[in-house]
Amino acid sequence: MTRPAVSPRLIALILAGGSFLATAAPAAFAEEAAAQAAAQPQAQPPGLAKLNIAPLRFELDASKSAATLMLTNTSERPVPVQTRLFAWRQEGGEDRFEPSGELTISPSIIAIPPGATQIVRLLRTSAPSPGEKRFRLAVDQLPDPTMAQSGQAEARLRFTIPVFFDRDKAAPAQLSWRVGPDRVELANSGGATSRIVAIEVKTAAGQPVPVERNSLRYVQGGSAIAWPLTKGCALGPVTITAQVDGQTAHVQASPGCG
Repeated sequence: MTRPAVSPRLIALILAGGSFLATAAPAAFAEEAAAQAAAQPQAQPPGLAKLNIAPLRFELDASKSAATLMLTNTSERPVPVQTRLFAWRQEGGEDRFEPSGELTISPSIIAIPPGATQIVRLLRTSAPSPGEKRFRLAVDQLPDPTMAQSGQAEARLRFTIPVFFDRDKAAPAQLSWRVGPDRVELANSGGATSRIVAIEVKTAAGQPVPVERNSLRYVQGGSAIAWPLTKGCALGPVTITAQVDGQTAHVQASPGCG
């Protein structure tokens, strides 16, 4: 089967950070999918599939060359899906993606019958590396020709799943927090990626400080990310609480104003 060309715009729609919102196609980090599904109204847009994905994260250490993805269609009609791998890096605090062939995906395109579970096999094609390599495995609901024939706009799901190679070879994350004039910045001088959830910023008096883009984020080794906030230099000393790799962290942020 011929695979469609992948345009930079399509990559951006599939893999953009934050809310993963795309025109006429809601999307999500797979790790957030359960919470989003629970919040969906009962009346869903025409064509929107119900798809369960497991696992929600892959780690292939140097000794592991294969993994399995399970896709379960809980919809009442067949759901066509496509699975692809994208190399993932961070540049200037933003996520960047490009197609990658470091996993063989079989099958990469499939129509999953109602109530059925599709097993997708992932086989690593590259040799182990001396440090962590990061990817996103994108699972797209493909267009349904029957929806196009009905004359209705079709909403489609898009999920991306974090994939890490050789984390066992990477130096541990080394995180440092800093508050600047318009942001809270988190730098990772280590080698392993850290997962950050829902940071909370408070002044020395215990007053909460609103923070934008406050959702699931990752900071890769040798990179930095930031959350916008207002008048950071006027806040004085602040304390940050966040879930970092599943553990609660309380830290005093360094001042970045001078």
